[in-house]
Amino acid sequence: MLRRLRGRFGITAPQVSVRTHVPLYLRLISIVVLTAVSLALAGWVYDTGRRMAGFDQSESGSLVKELRQTNAALEEEVARLRSLLTASQSSLQIDQAAQNILSDKNKVLVSDNARLKEELAVFERLTKLEGKTDDDVSLDRVTVRSDGAPGRYRFSFLIALQGAKRGKETKFTLQVVATPRPSTASAKISFPRRDDPDAAQYDISLRNFKRVEGKFEVPADFSVGAVEIRVLESGVLKASKSLTL
Repeated sequence: MLRRLRGRFGITAPQVSVRTHVPLYLRLISIVVLTAVSLALAGWVYDTGRRMAGFDQSESGSLVKELRQTNAALEEEVARLRSLLTASQSSLQIDQAAQNILSDKNKVLVSDNARLKEELAVFERLTKLEGKTDDDVSLDRVTVRSDGAPGRYRFSFLIALQGAKRGKETKFTLQVVATPRPSTASAKISFPRRDDPDAAQYDISLRNFKRVEGKFEVPADFSVGAVEIRVLESGVLKASKSLTL
């Protein structure tokens, strides 16, 4: 018993520590605060490391924003340039169309000018022959050419009145005779034919002179060797011209 008491209250007695009592909620608050401070310190260390390494998040965000603004400006500029290009192309197409129209008109005017000069020369020649010939009707500038498709031809000529007929309204009937080549056994073909859709072109009415143009079509296997243009008045032949093809 005595030994036990000495062991408790003597030099060999166990040490006892006295601590201040801390409530549980204060401990929890301390732990939370310490954790928050640790996280903040870790975040600060992380941002500092990124900044030192050249990866600042704020700078990256501002750079991305600047790049987006630049991209938007470039897209607006591209849209503006596209609209200008479209307008320029439209204007160019309009100019080209106008130029083509003027070119076509110029070709027509040149052709009409050449035709008028030709007709004037014929008229002057006929005037010089006034009283020197007994013919009432004359044919000049007779042409016959292929129309591109097999068997299709176009013809044109100048017809003029002579003597007493000049200045009077006179009506004639045109007849076109297509003669085959000697090497073929085909027969001649005369126009207008029965139920000819272009029968109106074979009726001629004039006072002095005019250019007559028309077309005719023969079978594709018909080889035209010559074409004769005949002008009749009331069934009477007044003038004729033959042209070898």
